Amino acid sequence: MRSLAYSALLLVLFTCWTLNSHAAAPFARLADGKIQGLRTAHNTEAFLGIPYAEPPVGYLRWKAPRSPAPWIGTLNATKLPVACPQKGNFFANVPPEKFGTPVGNEDCLYLNVWKPFAAKKRPVVLWIHGGSNFKGTSADPLYDGAWLASSSDVVFVSANYRLGMLGALAHEALNKGSKWDSSGNYVTLDLVAVLKWIHANIESFGGDPDNITIMGQSAGCMNVWGLLQTPLTKDLFHRAVCSAGVPNAYPRWVAETRSEDFIENLVVNAGLVKEKSQAEAYLLAKGTKWIRQFLYSRTTEELVQAQEYIVPFQHFKDDAVFPHGVEGILFGNFHRVPLILGLTTDEATYLLGGALIKPTDKELWSLIQNPPADLKEEDLIKDNKVTLYHSSTAAGSLAMQMTMEEIFWAVKAYNPQTYRYSFEWKETPSPWKEVFGAVHGMDAMFYLGNFETEKPSFARFAWTEQNRQSREALRDSMAPYFKSFFWDGNPNTQLPAQAPVWDGRMVFK
Repeated sequence: MRSLAYSALLLVLFTCWTLNSHAAAPFARLADGKIQGLRTAHNTEAFLGIPYAEPPVGYLRWKAPRSPAPWIGTLNATKLPVACPQKGNFFANVPPEKFGTPVGNEDCLYLNVWKPFAAKKRPVVLWIHGGSNFKGTSADPLYDGAWLASSSDVVFVSANYRLGMLGALAHEALNKGSKWDSSGNYVTLDLVAVLKWIHANIESFGGDPDNITIMGQSAGCMNVWGLLQTPLTKDLFHRAVCSAGVPNAYPRWVAETRSEDFIENLVVNAGLVKEKSQAEAYLLAKGTKWIRQFLYSRTTEELVQAQEYIVPFQHFKDDAVFPHGVEGILFGNFHRVPLILGLTTDEATYLLGGALIKPTDKELWSLIQNPPADLKEEDLIKDNKVTLYHSSTAAGSLAMQMTMEEIFWAVKAYNPQTYRYSFEWKETPSPWKEVFGAVHGMDAMFYLGNFETEKPSFARFAWTEQNRQSREALRDSMAPYFKSFFWDGNPNTQLPAQAPVWDGRMVFK
């Protein structure tokens, strides 16, 4: 009897534990199948690594994204997705020993969703990560969506998209199939697919498909401009936030020229010619069919190694995605939705100053994670280059501010619901404050709310106990403006008493 009673008690306890475990794991039913997520910080739930397109591998490499295949059973959506192919770097979420070597996987078209616990219809925010369109991943710890989902009471979505020459190859050898497949604008087509996925599935997370904000920083902002410029996104989103990026849509010949250069690099790296000067004639003799087969035969690592570019050409005029070039902005050829444009005051300390930084990438990463107490400005800037560093980065930052001012007024002429901010918080510890100031990307860390101190990140140097109160106060004062914008398309509708009105411009410091 005692044994039976003990067994019965164990059975009851096991049943209760099972029920509690089941209750702790959130589920959602999507158009393609059921998924299981996990509980996350700030009273949110997360669903990570959800496929929004078929893997762009095999014959789908350099093709427009296809809808994902439905699955049977329950998909485990509890792990962030692997990065798209790139060379290891600060933004790839890889250890420093992999810097400079190919990382990531072509099977990378996945997205993540964070939502508050309580059931309620909420606005949706789509976050588009930066990284010059050659780097980055939605899995970066600074892009965790829990804080913003909670503070702004929204459903937060982040997504991977194809990078580098896998995301933008324009060549006659690939002009087979639909005009979308031949476009070469795969970055934008991937993000259009994300928006379509949101419209088809976001109500399962309590999201409102009639209130979607697209939001990005740096290259993510450039991609926001791409979505503003392409007619493919008409009625797919309703507001936009764009930090530290400019509109861009190049003539197709620019993309074709880079694509030819890229293929020549591949030919040289494969040992088919001895020098790059021989590659053009070699490819001309081989013809487009051979080039197509050659491109599809290259490994992911070979493709990544062959791209040595800094300026991204991920948006270019064609007959499918971008009917207008960048000049279209001047003539109002963009979606006129409520728009926030922003910059930090020291954008160029990262964007232009990198050539004058003394440590290697691996060394700088180590200093960022664990700054020594005696670190000095001259430890970070090359010998005898301190004056040049400060003068050149100050001039570059000013030029970016002036460029943004021109864009702001050009857009505002067509769209009165355009707002601008300047981010000026500079309370990081010395010597980072003197070297980087309000560095490129710092604003995004505040409105996303992630002052990550446990996991390695490119912003680890910035957060100390001494500036905790200041940074949290600024983050909390910024939040109502962004929440108001997400909900109502106006940053002034849900402000606390005494908060200044954001009337066209705002300074955050």
